[in-house]
Amino acid sequence: MTAARDELPGVRLSTGEPVCLAPALARAGEGTIYGVTHRPDLAAKVFHSTLRGLPDKLDKVAAMIASPPPGRVQPNGVVVLTWPSSMLFDGDRPIGFVMPRVDTATSVEIHTMSNPTNRLEPAPNAPQWTRCVTWEHLVNTAANLCLAVQVVHRVDAVIGDFQERNILVSDTTEVTLVDCDSMQFTDGAGRRFLCAVGRPEFTAPELAGVDLRVDARAQPSDLFALAVHIHQLLMAGNHPFLRGIWTGGGRQPDAFSLARSGSWAGGPGSPLQTHPLAPPPSFLPGDIQRLFVRAFTDGTADPSARPSAQEWREHLLRIRLGDCARGTHRIPTTTGSCPWCAIDDERAARHTRGQPRRPVVPASTGPQRVPLPRRPEPAVSTRLVLIGLATVVAIVVILATFIVWAVLSGASTFGTG
Repeated sequence: MTAARDELPGVRLSTGEPVCLAPALARAGEGTIYGVTHRPDLAAKVFHSTLRGLPDKLDKVAAMIASPPPGRVQPNGVVVLTWPSSMLFDGDRPIGFVMPRVDTATSVEIHTMSNPTNRLEPAPNAPQWTRCVTWEHLVNTAANLCLAVQVVHRVDAVIGDFQERNILVSDTTEVTLVDCDSMQFTDGAGRRFLCAVGRPEFTAPELAGVDLRVDARAQPSDLFALAVHIHQLLMAGNHPFLRGIWTGGGRQPDAFSLARSGSWAGGPGSPLQTHPLAPPPSFLPGDIQRLFVRAFTDGTADPSARPSAQEWREHLLRIRLGDCARGTHRIPTTTGSCPWCAIDDERAARHTRGQPRRPVVPASTGPQRVPLPRRPEPAVSTRLVLIGLATVVAIVVILATFIVWAVLSGASTFGTG
């Protein structure tokens, strides 16, 4: 906004190049995101002056700028990471940084892609292209997410807060990781800047009981969250440790507890079975199934057993797709039957079972018509009929008497002779 720009008249980059901040794009807990006038390829983040630990935050950003991961912006211009690219100063005081800008008008958060309802029923003011997404696009999105993780892991960084709102997907299925300054990062001198936040459903089981404000994460913890995101993309938005049929004793444990025991939906020996309205892991190519076993089963005891982002990407790109028997879905060519058709049939059967039963009419008789009951005719009173007849007779007698009297008296009421 103009007021915001007037408050920062001397903003410049570390090179001395002046920067004119455009209207604010977003406001968050740590700072405000601005556009940059005459530089549509950049956005600027200005930290709140009251931010707790601001000096350490600025040191972290400076260290990230000094060690950019190769491939953060692809040769074709695709932004894979909104990694800080230059410090931002107000006079001689550092206040934030600039980073590559992403076109948020045509991008969606990854949960919009994973969740079929969000994908098929976007809000009126949201991008509408998600309605046309097929399973093939979801495979591409998963592969591109792996590329983003590969790029992060090229330096001594851990995504940490690897949750769905920090992942944007474009209308070409390209993926961008945002909020990169919140990632865990270690500088060249060995100083480690931690990531103290995270969502439980994307947190690796080995971090149970770990104080993330004090203890560092390892990169395999990102690979757990990566596998969860891939599972949600390929499996109709189903989280591997949340939705299923619980066959164990008592109530179904929470997702984090299931992750710690390696019990995921449809996994080998898991008491959490595949939900009837979710695709089974068996429909996936065998190598993809084995990667999930390594990520969720083997990785519970040995986090280093989890597939790397590069492994995931290579195997995802090898998936060959074809149309299902009904021609309505894209599925792996190795799949015997279409899981999406099976889910559609199950939904239709549930809908039918939920309808009230109607009487069955034999086909040979056709629809039966039941006439409406006729309104009863009002009864005619005999007494009223007799009174009517007597009245008519009396009138006739009176008229006849009057005519006889007129003739006898020589008078006529119709005129004179």
